[in-house]
Amino acid sequence: MDNNKRLLNKKAIVTGGAQGIGAGIVKRLYQEGVEIIIADLKKDVAEKLINELDNNKGQINFFEVDVSDEEKIINLFNFTKNKWGQLDILINNAGIEEGYLIKDQTYEKYKKTININMNASFLTSKYSLSLFEKSGGGRIVNITSIQGIKGYKGNIAYNTAKGGLINMTRVLAVELAEKNILVNSVAPGFINTPMAIMKDGVFEGDTDWFKDVYMKYEKLPIGRYGQPDDIAGAVYFFCSKDSKYVTGQTLLVDGGVSSTF
Repeated sequence: MDNNKRLLNKKAIVTGGAQGIGAGIVKRLYQEGVEIIIADLKKDVAEKLINELDNNKGQINFFEVDVSDEEKIINLFNFTKNKWGQLDILINNAGIEEGYLIKDQTYEKYKKTININMNASFLTSKYSLSLFEKSGGGRIVNITSIQGIKGYKGNIAYNTAKGGLINMTRVLAVELAEKNILVNSVAPGFINTPMAIMKDGVFEGDTDWFKDVYMKYEKLPIGRYGQPDDIAGAVYFFCSKDSKYVTGQTLLVDGGVSSTF
């Protein structure tokens, strides 16, 4: 059975791994034999996931962290060092989305979005390096967005952060290749997660405007909302030996949306 687990005994940190896309990634890596630290603020949600998958066997652990706080990030990597002494995989997935037009966007909320969606990945990447060196290299996968590639009205902070993270991916790929650390990103489209629940509590995929714009006019060629496991499969590729000659790339996993605009 273990022979089929292609990442057996690899060590990974998944930020924002308690729910949504992050939980989908945790599930896939767990199935491949990876030992995981979920780095998140949602302790109860993470522990429920751990109980569901691992039944407290120790393959998945939780560390409570605000990824926008440098001191907390340092604590996360001290914990990782004490537990494993090395690291093979870093998944920068933690994120928030608060959609505003620039005229309505406060600077404080703008900074919060930038800090969590982009600056946190700078911090985790920086403080992971010594642990990657102990493993002889590894993989960093940043979860970005198609909104970091194309401009979407009413989401200036999120778009800006994800666009910056895509370029950070390229820079890190160039800088870290000599350390045998490959850095790539996955850019999701519309994915069925808690982030897709709008301010009024309605799932975005059920709204008339979504159906009119994306379904009626065939702007979503595959014809359905994506699921977390769709993203997890792409992340797994970047963590596996199949991507050993790939770095600095952004893979769009969006059901074809980006090809229609």
